[in-house]
Amino acid sequence: MQRVRPIPDMPAIGRPESHYARLVHHADKVGDLHLHEAAKVGQYITLALDPRLPWPKKMKYFDHALRRHCIPPPLPDDDVWIFYRALGNLVRQHAGEQALRLALATDDEYTKRIAAGFPRAPVVLEARQFFYELMTLGSEKPVHFTEEDWLQLKLIREQWL
Repeated sequence: MQRVRPIPDMPAIGRPESHYARLVHHADKVGDLHLHEAAKVGQYITLALDPRLPWPKKMKYFDHALRRHCIPPPLPDDDVWIFYRALGNLVRQHAGEQALRLALATDDEYTKRIAAGFPRAPVVLEARQFFYELMTLGSEKPVHFTEEDWLQLKLIREQWL
C-alpha cells in the first residue's frame, strides 16, 4: 500500500536560495514530488523578483516555473490538479505584478520626457520596442499573465502604438 502525502502549502516567496535548496533536497529525500515542485516554483519566482534583472530574464524564470514545475503528474486527483493550478496562478500573479510595475514606471518616464519637450516620435519608437519585449505586439495573451493583467498591460501599451 502506497502512503499518500498531503498536498504542501503554496511556497513562501522571497526567501534565500538556500531555503529552497533545502526544501528541494528534503522533498527528494522523502520522495515528495509536490513539495519538490512547490519549492522550485518558490525559487524561480524569487529569482525573477530580483530588481536588477531585465524583463527578458525575469520572463525566462516565470516561463520555466510554469512550463516545468506547474504541470501535474498524469491522472491527478482533484486535490493535486487544484494544487498545480494554484502554483501556476502564483507564478502568473507575480509575473503580472512585475510587468505592470515595469510598464507603469516606463509609461511615466515616457510621459515626463514628452512633457519636458522631447519629440514624441523617438519616444514612441522606444515605447514600441519596450512593449514588444514586455508583452509582444501580438493579440494573444502569454501564458505567464492573468487575463486581468494582460488587459491592463494592453491599455498602457495602446497609448504608445
